[in-house]
Amino acid sequence: MHGKTLLAQTLMANDHSKKFTFTIVAGTLASIAAASPCFFSRAESLRAAMAGGSDGGGWLDRLATAGFTVAGLPGADVARAACVAIPVFVGFLAIAIISQKLPLPFQKPIHWGLLIASLVVAALGFFESFQAARRDIRDIRLLAPVSIIEQVGEGRVFLNAPALSAARLLAPDLASRSPDAASIKALASSPVRWREEDRQDPFQSILLAVPLDESGPLVEMLKSTPDWHLTKIDNQGLLYQRGTHGNSSENIQTTFANTRESALHAAQTAMVMQFLGKNKDAREWMGKARETSPGDPLVLIQSATLAAALEQWPTTKKEAEWALKKDPSSTQARYLLALALLETGNISSAAAESATLSAQASRTPSVLWLQARISRQANDPTTEIAALETLLALAQKQKEEPTLIHIHLAQAWAKRGFAAQALENYSAALKGHLTPAQRMELENARETISNRTPRP
Repeated sequence: MHGKTLLAQTLMANDHSKKFTFTIVAGTLASIAAASPCFFSRAESLRAAMAGGSDGGGWLDRLATAGFTVAGLPGADVARAACVAIPVFVGFLAIAIISQKLPLPFQKPIHWGLLIASLVVAALGFFESFQAARRDIRDIRLLAPVSIIEQVGEGRVFLNAPALSAARLLAPDLASRSPDAASIKALASSPVRWREEDRQDPFQSILLAVPLDESGPLVEMLKSTPDWHLTKIDNQGLLYQRGTHGNSSENIQTTFANTRESALHAAQTAMVMQFLGKNKDAREWMGKARETSPGDPLVLIQSATLAAALEQWPTTKKEAEWALKKDPSSTQARYLLALALLETGNISSAAAESATLSAQASRTPSVLWLQARISRQANDPTTEIAALETLLALAQKQKEEPTLIHIHLAQAWAKRGFAAQALENYSAALKGHLTPAQRMELENARETISNRTPRP
């Protein structure tokens, strides 16, 4: 009798061991599958690695930065993958250990549940990997201004915010010769402040990486400054140098591994040309991109972006709709579609797209601004105020100038008939940087509301 009991216990122990081993294997496969998209999203790895070098980067971004420092972009991929795989594996392991302590009748359904969970996670992981591989950009020349960084000379250099993020990761010495991140945005948007900084401690080079929107005032000033010359135009930005004469060099002979990357390079170059006001060149580059890879979602998005910059709204709408058919999850394509609908007067359709877009990217400033604009046109001050309040919270968190947000909030509250909130926001706006004409206009608006408000 004792022998039978011992045999039963041995068989049960072996069964427990097999089930535990099975759970560990299932957890391992599930964790690998869940992490696999990280190896097919090189652009996200670079974004995370660059963010990890900034003050606002989270701990996950810092891990990607550490991985990049050790092994370049593959190292950043591995760091991101580990952040996904380890929690999944630990979860399966914890459930396996706990199930071992439960009565036998409870163990079987738990093991079946783990099997189903591992299959679901694996299926989702491989599906996401397939989707990511279709959108991925592998060549770093399409992700960062590497060729321009290599051509920056000695001396102090001014980098815009995107260039500083790239330089911190790719060229730390270059980043150390630039003003800090807190000063860059104000200098790039104010030629007066930039000239004063340049007089106190002269710059020798200026590297402006895409996106270039916030560098517009600085570029306009440089066009009329004889000491500065545009010496390099690249798909990822611009290089200006002091005292260097000659025509700018356009990066047009670059070769890539496949036609898609060549098309993306052409599309990116088109947007840089448009920023410089070279609209004919921009259209030619975009035409080349469309011919090379006509159905690629990223090329379509760039084409729609160019059309929007040129205020060709029917073309913007058409290209954005096509891009969404190729990639329904693209927030950039949906943003462009909503913008085109707004600009062509299709307010109800724009509001519908804006609602979908806000659900996808609820804390993206450009999306929130568009939502506020559309809501104002749709006579929906409640949604407008909600978007503006979120923008204000983001601006305060990032220590950015909130004056324009306060102005729009004051107007929206006034439209709803809430005088106290309107007056509060007008008063806050008057504390910001304003021209004399702007200050007078806001003071008049505040006085008008104040005079209409009953005294207690």
